[in-house]
Amino acid sequence: MIDCDTCRDLVEKYLDGMIDKTELAELKTHAEACETCREEFDRCALLEDCVKHAFGSQTAAEQAKKRLLARLAEEPSPRVRRIRYGPAWLAGGPAAIAATILLVIGLAVGFALGRAGSGKPAGAPLTARVPLRVSELDGTVLVRHEGTDVWRILQSDSDIYLGDTFHSTAKSGFTLAIDGESTIEVNQNSMLVLRSYNGETQFFLEHGECTAALESPHGPFFIYTPNGRAEALGTEFTVTVE
Repeated sequence: MIDCDTCRDLVEKYLDGMIDKTELAELKTHAEACETCREEFDRCALLEDCVKHAFGSQTAAEQAKKRLLARLAEEPSPRVRRIRYGPAWLAGGPAAIAATILLVIGLAVGFALGRAGSGKPAGAPLTARVPLRVSELDGTVLVRHEGTDVWRILQSDSDIYLGDTFHSTAKSGFTLAIDGESTIEVNQNSMLVLRSYNGETQFFLEHGECTAALESPHGPFFIYTPNGRAEALGTEFTVTVE
């Protein structure tokens, strides 16, 4: 029987459509005996089914999207504070649906690769690493390094780089610790980009909601949005982008 590492390789081939009948049989046999690998394989099977039917019609796409979000909602969410639940991800047209499907494709690839979180993306030079850390993490949060299209699953020990884009999925969120006691908490269904750091900390909130809690005194701190710039004038403020 194959081992778990080989199983993950076969799951990746399964996603790429490159697996043969013998390998698929070995994958299924191992998944039946290994709960962890079975969960990964089940996610990929669900993804394949949803993507196969998602582009047939608007109705099919909506149904596929809801099935994917229902699976993501099964992730436990015990730790992050003040996460607000809502139907935001269930709204939107074909572009939003396609974005959700592609996001979950990245999620499935992350599971297939063994929940990679801090590894460097192949072929993409990383920008400067910054001394931020993930102080709280709840559910499934994805990160993409600048210069690559690969989404990876954020982990508590993930390295943080300038230009990183963070995407919190449904019923998920995270908190970054910044310089001592300062933090920035990102709620569900949000996309945040770290633009610059050290001396003048800047983030870009593309959509969603985040709360900055800053120690006093603090240096210049800005959160940009599609609607303009929010500057920290106190020790705590919340920015929301619908």
